[in-house]
Amino acid sequence: MRRPRTHSVGLTGRLAIILVAVVILLCAAAAVFYLYSQSEARRDIAVVIADRIFSVVELIEGSPEDQRPMLLRALRSPWLRATIGPEPPSVTAEVSPDFANLRTHLRRQLQSLGDRTVLLGESDQPFERLRRPHGDGAEVPPLLPSRRVLVVAVELADSNWLAFRVPLRPDRLPRETHMIAVIAGSALVILFFAIWATYHVTRPLAHFAEAADRLGVDLRAPPLPERGSRELRKAAHAFNQMQDRLRRLIDDRTMMLAAISHDLRTVLTRLKLRAEFIDDPQQRDKAVADVDEMRAMLDASLSFARDDTAEEARTSVDLSSLLQSLCDDLSDAGSKVVYDGPPRLAYWSQPVAMRRAFANLIGNALKYGGEADVAAAGDARGVTVEIADRGPGIPADMREQVFAPFFRLEGSRSRDTGGTGLGLSVARSIIRRHGGDITLHDRNGGGLLARVTLPAVAERTAQAAE
Repeated sequence: MRRPRTHSVGLTGRLAIILVAVVILLCAAAAVFYLYSQSEARRDIAVVIADRIFSVVELIEGSPEDQRPMLLRALRSPWLRATIGPEPPSVTAEVSPDFANLRTHLRRQLQSLGDRTVLLGESDQPFERLRRPHGDGAEVPPLLPSRRVLVVAVELADSNWLAFRVPLRPDRLPRETHMIAVIAGSALVILFFAIWATYHVTRPLAHFAEAADRLGVDLRAPPLPERGSRELRKAAHAFNQMQDRLRRLIDDRTMMLAAISHDLRTVLTRLKLRAEFIDDPQQRDKAVADVDEMRAMLDASLSFARDDTAEEARTSVDLSSLLQSLCDDLSDAGSKVVYDGPPRLAYWSQPVAMRRAFANLIGNALKYGGEADVAAAGDARGVTVEIADRGPGIPADMREQVFAPFFRLEGSRSRDTGGTGLGLSVARSIIRRHGGDITLHDRNGGGLLARVTLPAVAERTAQAAE
């Protein structure tokens, strides 16, 4: 049988990974679009500045020298100033990152000036204030004050330098870092709420898993609450209907077996009365023994099918005390039984059913092996109990068959030893109802070892069922 693959990441984690990937892709797309749009914005600014520079250069070169200062004063604006002199202005060789992209676009646009020498850089000189009549003649500050100014110097045909000062503030320029920070912050907020919503949407699926686990442990566990979205309510309703049908199926089967048992008991009683009239004492005793064995098998079958302990309430049981008590009782009766385990081993279970299961296993070891060594251990994964004997053991190819009802081996485990062949079946049924299992192994040095494993999840499931 092919085992299903196990994944360490649950549905919530997978959806979270998908959401993270989607958000990252959206952020990357938004960042690319933003960088492209800001590059285009800087290109547009460079086009406007270059166009103004072309006009001023053409106007100044076509004007007499004595009129140039007056023209430059008339062309002053809050965002562009021009001065003329015999020497180029003092500018830094490097520009700040805020102006680097703008300078690249501006240099490309100024190629239309031809062979003229063009200098581009930054200046830390303050932007000149406009002097206009205002009240008592105070100076008017520029509309765009800036600590640093972008300078464009163009050498004219007469070897004079026409310098343009553009007071573009870095915080007024589009900055990629600010926008990327805004995108990243928005993405984190969206991602947080998306994961929170995903968790609350997928949480009912965990409740379904717990309910399915409870159903495997206790058929009469409380129904799953029918709440949530329409699809979840519909699924919960279908699950509860399935649980109800299974419960009614088991009840109907038990009632049918009880009716059959009642009718067969009447027939067996008549057979036993008629067997008493057999003249041959030896044949009479054999007939009565067969009738008694049939009655015992019938009672055991009905008890196994009805499983009276299924309705038993679950509580915290000290398995160490339970096993020690069984071993002490059997030891007082003359059996060779030894227990080795921790002083306390709490487990949420049905005490009567659990005692019956371990009593069957220990009794089986004593019946066919003459002795029983019982050992128990527990950790975070669950509880393990081992019952070992020194009997003839069981062939490996028959270790599953012995758990079938009424199946008994030949030889030392024949019908002559007594029993109905339901001990192991009942024990495994009880252990599996608690979420565990029983497996048979060879014991070192000869004999059989029955290992009972009870997972820790069974305790949480039983508590939820209660």
